[in-house]
Amino acid sequence: MWREILAGALMSVDVLILFSLVVYRKQIFTLAAWVASLHMLFPLIGYYAGVVVQNYLAYASPYLSGILLSLVGLQMILAQSPKQVPLLSPYLLAVFASLDTFSVSVSFGMLKLEKFVFILSAGFFAYIAVFIAQKVIFKHAFMNRAIILRLAGMLILIMGILTLRNI
Repeated sequence: MWREILAGALMSVDVLILFSLVVYRKQIFTLAAWVASLHMLFPLIGYYAGVVVQNYLAYASPYLSGILLSLVGLQMILAQSPKQVPLLSPYLLAVFASLDTFSVSVSFGMLKLEKFVFILSAGFFAYIAVFIAQKVIFKHAFMNRAIILRLAGMLILIMGILTLRNI
């Protein structure tokens, strides 16, 4: 159960970073609810996609899920922290921020881990991340976004390696 909660928290790091780049003063509760909903919808779809894939690739699915987790973590480590303010609607930005939860949840579907714990933790942490990004990071800019992104990527990479090691 700790992996699902940790993954849900780590999947909200992109929300933390993206929404700390620009301030949205209006409808922050609505925006946070939208982000949280998407961070629960995409993992649910991804989880069931992973279950379907796992049924067809029963022997290879633990390897595939470990590799997918590792690649997502590696991509986060190597990604450049965005420095420009996105020119997208905050609601469209939320869709893009939620897409990576799909790939991680495919891995969890393959491993048949507890989906509701992951989905609820992803939604909860994404909801909180919008407020932290807007009220703390954007105003005070004391946290380095690149360090946050790399730390989260390192933790996801470690989760992928541990998944491969436990096979």
